[in-house]
Amino acid sequence: MTCLLVSQVLWAKNTNDSLLLKIDKRDQKIIGANKDSKKTLREELEGVFEKKGLVLTDSLWQQIRTVIRTDSEGDSSLTMQIGNSKVKIGIIKSGATYNGLQKTFKMTYPKDQNTFTVKKDSLGKSIVIKSDGKEEVRVGWNGIHVKDGKEEVHVDWNGVHVKEPNGEETKVIWGRDSTKTQSKDKKSNLYQRKRFNVYIGLNGLTGKMPENVIAIYPSPYLNSDPELKPLGSRFVSLDFTHAATIARGKNSAFKLGYGFSFDWYNFMFDHNRVVTKATSATNFQPIIDTRGDEVALKKNKLTVSYITLPIVPHVVFSKQSAIKMIGLGGYVSYRLDSWTKTIEEKSDDLTRIGSNFNLNQVRYGVKAEVALRNVGELFFNYDLAPLFQKGMGPELTAFSFGFKL
Repeated sequence: MTCLLVSQVLWAKNTNDSLLLKIDKRDQKIIGANKDSKKTLREELEGVFEKKGLVLTDSLWQQIRTVIRTDSEGDSSLTMQIGNSKVKIGIIKSGATYNGLQKTFKMTYPKDQNTFTVKKDSLGKSIVIKSDGKEEVRVGWNGIHVKDGKEEVHVDWNGVHVKEPNGEETKVIWGRDSTKTQSKDKKSNLYQRKRFNVYIGLNGLTGKMPENVIAIYPSPYLNSDPELKPLGSRFVSLDFTHAATIARGKNSAFKLGYGFSFDWYNFMFDHNRVVTKATSATNFQPIIDTRGDEVALKKNKLTVSYITLPIVPHVVFSKQSAIKMIGLGGYVSYRLDSWTKTIEEKSDDLTRIGSNFNLNQVRYGVKAEVALRNVGELFFNYDLAPLFQKGMGPELTAFSFGFKL
């Protein structure tokens, strides 16, 4: 990540209600500033804002930092009105002369540096979820492939292929023998999915924010808007399901799971900008008090509820197997309700606003499940449909993962 810039602020000469900042982009210093200063850019700005009777909010700081980090050949600038004071911020290249403030700038965002990625393969036939070169999960129409070091498991329409670290391979092939009738004792020895399940886990957002932003305050979008509180963003689902046996082998069976469920996405945002439905599109905006300052929030979330029809083909093994069940399927959902809920930090005032927020009415995606003997039952959902309607909001996609109780 880019280091924080060290800076100092120059006051405008002729007006008492204006604040002018000139930041050297390359040297990460304010032009004419004390180079020996050990304060961070944010600390310097907070001190100057305080002297002027202003408050440097989180969203304004994120906006300033984004302009500094943008990979632009020319100069960038911000102009905003805070209360009765006008604040002008210029970000210029080292050695350049600064004559005036631009009205607009182009904002670019760095690529996500997380090691966890979700992407399509080169042929577009499957989704690859991987954390590093040794571990990989590949989901597609040709089956599901799990790699953990030298151990690999592949499940497709033809059967199951397990490769052990010592080189041994086990294959379970669907064929004529798999349809033979098994005794009651052998049937009961196979793992069975419950008819009622509770899914509890965490959810997240992936995607990108619009790149071109008008230099106004508050900005409709910031690069930090999709950031969530990891443990506060929860996924809950109540699932009613049934399984039909398609084929049965000696020590395994291929089944089709189907039913319906009620799902809740709870996106708990880690900032003070609230999802708002505007005239032309959905954006993120802070709550402004009577003095023109942003209100700090201790809770800021968007909740969306769906009714879902999941279809999960899965393979079950013996209850004593290390992998008792592995399944891959999909789902289609219909939005039932959506609302935002905020709680102010100082006053504890609660506000709940219900709206469609230009969300997609229909949601669909892929689902993977696995039951492990010593761990439990795990699930992973990835929406293929974006959260908001095209052109009516950020291009964000939701995913969830956790345990099945």
